Amino acid sequence: MRLRVLTGLVGVLIAGLLPAPAWAQAGDTGTVSISVRPPTAEIYIDGERWVSPDTSAPLVVQLPQGQHTVQVRAPGCRSYNTSINVHSGEATPLNIILPSAGAPGAFGEVPPAQGPPPQGPPAPGQIVQVSRRPTEDGFVFATDVKITDLNNRTTSFLGFYGGAVVAGQVMIGGGAYFQLDDYYHNNSEQMVYGGFVSEYRLFHDQAVGITLHGLAGWGAANIGYYNYNGDRIYADPRHGGYNGYYYGYPYGYAYEGFFVGEPMVQVAARIGNSARLVGGIGYRWTSADFQNLNGIVGNVAFQFGR
Repeated sequence: MRLRVLTGLVGVLIAGLLPAPAWAQAGDTGTVSISVRPPTAEIYIDGERWVSPDTSAPLVVQLPQGQHTVQVRAPGCRSYNTSINVHSGEATPLNIILPSAGAPGAFGEVPPAQGPPPQGPPAPGQIVQVSRRPTEDGFVFATDVKITDLNNRTTSFLGFYGGAVVAGQVMIGGGAYFQLDDYYHNNSEQMVYGGFVSEYRLFHDQAVGITLHGLAGWGAANIGYYNYNGDRIYADPRHGGYNGYYYGYPYGYAYEGFFVGEPMVQVAARIGNSARLVGGIGYRWTSADFQNLNGIVGNVAFQFGR
């Protein structure tokens, strides 16, 4: 104990022999005494390193009155950062014990670090906490309305799609659509299709992005022809046509299945963290040959999820 007091007095004496800066000569200074464990820890005050002539004794420093940052770090230990207020003519003691890197957040008699992190590159052995971005993997589900050209007229489809999202950028899943109206004017149309759906999102982490969206699958259409004059039937037997009577009126009925592909380019606007409003344009191609089922497609979709 006597040795510690003696070495502390020696440190104060040495500091008194050194030329004092301008602010020290003005008298607006206070004293800070810093004791650290382990004794080999490095001490930084306002970003500048201070070294005691005796590591077993407290570091005694005169500082101008006001707020200062103190940072203590040692290899294999958790660093400590804090702010202190120095008052003119007063002494401020600091007793700092650095826990090992694997220890829980107890600092003994010193509260957890609340000050800013050390400036500049970390010292050897310093533990640097790296914040992790939240994962962008997950799932998405969307309701989708399409306006399209079908059999030389404009009609609409309602559907949905969904799937797994990887890194917030690639979606792989499936979807299905069905025609909303059943058009009657000497004929009737009913069409459904669906299949594999994928999309690639450009600028996915921005408020507005671009999506390359596509569907590839299978569809089917029923085309019925009605003749209210009773003199002929329009169904084509080569494609499953059937002739008969419906309440006294002759009719024809044709059914065909087909492959379908539907690439689209869309604009996606982010609404919050888990919703997007999507709209775009594309083209639907089918392998059907008895009706014109190909056409330009526009859509508006609302996505939930990733």
